[in-house]
Amino acid sequence: MKNLLVLICFLVSTIGFSQTLVTGKITDQNSEPLPGASISEKGTTTGVISDFNGNFEITISSNEAVLSISYIGYETQEVTVSGQSQLDIELAESAVSLTGVTVQGFAGIMGKSRKRTESIQTTAESVTALNAEGIESAGITDISSFSTLVPNLKFNSSQSIGLNFITVRGIPQVRGGDAPLAFVIDGVTIPDPSLLSQDLYDLALVEVVKGPQGALYGKNAIGGAVNIYTKDPTNKMSNQIKLGVGNGGFKQAQFISSGAIAKDKLFYRFSTQYKDFDGLLTNEFLDEKVDFREDINVRGQLKAKLSSNFSITGSYQYFNIDGGATYYSVNPTGTDGEFTGGILDPNPADGNNVIFSDVLGTSKMTNNYGTLKMDYNLTGVKLQSITSINKVNRSTNGDLDFLELDGLTQGEEITTKTFNQEIRINNAKTDTKFDWSLGGFYQKIEKDFYQNGTTGVDFGGPFEYDTADYINETQTIALFGFGDYKLTDKLTLSAGFRLDMDKFTQDDVLFVTNSERDNSEIQPKVSLSYQANKNVLVYTNYGRGYRNGGFNAQPTDLFNRDFEDETSDNYELGFKTTSWNDRFILNGSVFYSKLNNQQQYILDLTTFIAGVYNYDKSEVFGFELESRARLSNFLDVFANVGITDAKIIEGGSTGGDDGTFTNNSAYDGQKTPFVPVSTFAVGLESSVNITDDLKFNGFLNLDTTGKTYWHESNRDAFTTDAYSLLDARLGLSYKNWKLELWGKNLTDKAYYQEFSPGEFVGSPDDVAWRGQPLTVGTAISVKF
Repeated sequence: MKNLLVLICFLVSTIGFSQTLVTGKITDQNSEPLPGASISEKGTTTGVISDFNGNFEITISSNEAVLSISYIGYETQEVTVSGQSQLDIELAESAVSLTGVTVQGFAGIMGKSRKRTESIQTTAESVTALNAEGIESAGITDISSFSTLVPNLKFNSSQSIGLNFITVRGIPQVRGGDAPLAFVIDGVTIPDPSLLSQDLYDLALVEVVKGPQGALYGKNAIGGAVNIYTKDPTNKMSNQIKLGVGNGGFKQAQFISSGAIAKDKLFYRFSTQYKDFDGLLTNEFLDEKVDFREDINVRGQLKAKLSSNFSITGSYQYFNIDGGATYYSVNPTGTDGEFTGGILDPNPADGNNVIFSDVLGTSKMTNNYGTLKMDYNLTGVKLQSITSINKVNRSTNGDLDFLELDGLTQGEEITTKTFNQEIRINNAKTDTKFDWSLGGFYQKIEKDFYQNGTTGVDFGGPFEYDTADYINETQTIALFGFGDYKLTDKLTLSAGFRLDMDKFTQDDVLFVTNSERDNSEIQPKVSLSYQANKNVLVYTNYGRGYRNGGFNAQPTDLFNRDFEDETSDNYELGFKTTSWNDRFILNGSVFYSKLNNQQQYILDLTTFIAGVYNYDKSEVFGFELESRARLSNFLDVFANVGITDAKIIEGGSTGGDDGTFTNNSAYDGQKTPFVPVSTFAVGLESSVNITDDLKFNGFLNLDTTGKTYWHESNRDAFTTDAYSLLDARLGLSYKNWKLELWGKNLTDKAYYQEFSPGEFVGSPDDVAWRGQPLTVGTAISVKF
């Protein structure tokens, strides 16, 4: 880290100071940010685009430079800098936008997949993103609702609040393990995958970039990254209140406020939301709803501009979620005609997927998350420091046999504490062929785990166990760098790396053992992109990622004491095109990944111990296409498709330390479990200005998940067929009021998010986790 600071000082000292840095924000007449606006200095080739919050930074040749600001559908405006270092510019809507087709589809979406602002159509990555307007139109409220718009991405939840299963490009998440995607909020990597369960609101950007992103985001970005950016505090006062209701006793209240405490100097943003849901799924034995959920979320931000070049932003978020848990479905008649459980149809059928446990499961998750970000702008260089702390508590109580049998219950508590510190230096010059960034990163994670899987546990209140069964600690030091160099006006070479140096330790209180392991992993990334013309981009890239290994509770016949780090080498060829006068977008890519030590989860019911093991080698081949067409100024049609062929090449063997083992080579050549073989979505989006004050919005999406194998054997008895879910949202805005109607799973399709065959874990019962049935609701909001 010391060497890094020396390098930073050297770079800063060598930068020339003849130019001037200007920052600013581009908004419309309602103070809403305009992402992707073009800002250029007249008489030069210097130009930038505004980000998803409407912000921009540009280095100009003199204090009297003239900036030209343009945005499709708005009048172009020219502004003389006149020595100002901060410019807030409001654009007026053009009359042409009311009659002509002016929207560019994806080309207007600004992302930050490579840690800098750029249009998706010029990014040499497979990226799907929505800015604030698209998030609101599509009704994005969580990662699950966004995943339906992303090819080769599937998000499922199971068992309890915070237990998620994410699959991206053939790489699944193991139960309770790290996700194959880095999860990034406002530029800070959040290591606990349970936080993907939180509600999303008041957002400026939601973005998924696929393929290994270790060079940019570090460990566990083996399949990609999810970028989430909240809306910035504003200089102009604005408030919003939203109230909603729905079936299943759903209630919602939301309040957002932003403005200046000291004009042009100190700004705030406060957001809070409350949701309550009684549930729709019924436990037939207890005659109670089981999928209930109550969610309280509070977020605050303060931003201070201490000078024209220096700003500090502090943020804090708290949420508390209480909900149902362990409500797995069983076959009520079993194989012998009695109510004992048994073989379950992996495709839900009436009478074969009944919730019938004698314990009403409950779960709870609380989160406290704070960040401090400091930005220092010099001419040509931007220094950034990000410090964050995070604490997550999760608890679960519920049935273990999932029947009306007495005695078998389960309970666990998990506490995760994280400290992050990142220092980054970025190029800020806009008139150079070489764009670069470099920095250092430190992270410490402590995870305390307590579990009782046989007789249950009485905690006497949330998170009050006396001592943990296991205390896991991970410390990471990383160095990273990334750069783009324009070989020609059309050809760009990009390269980067990240060196993660990890140390893992585990204190096993139950068996009085201590374990530790060290690992260093270099994650390179190289890409070559060719901008044939302004409408066609072709790119190829290679990336390496890894997901760290760890320790199991103890060895069994099914898994070892520890499990290995998983690595992925990905090769990709892609294209991005815009045609039909910028009204039709078609993006696509083909990819191939080689994985070593791919991780898999299993529960050994003979010992009631869960663990993770590794396949020696596996591979994934696939492709994906995304398209959007603006048929008129009032109607878009969009579609995406993803195909994944994920296979186990060498299953290898795993087992305990006493000489017993399980041979997994019988699964060589089989499909990787938990991976849908395809995803497909098609939809319509409409926006109509009925009058100057009255506006209609509509969004319709049909999402199809392909066949999914739940076990390495690939037997039909453990395979779910393809199914489709239909979602819709309608909105009617009048001045500052908006009325919304929404519906999810409108055909009330029965489906499973998880299926567990009992045959392979020593249980007579198959169990499955049911997806959410038909939900509908309405909301009204007002801005003032």
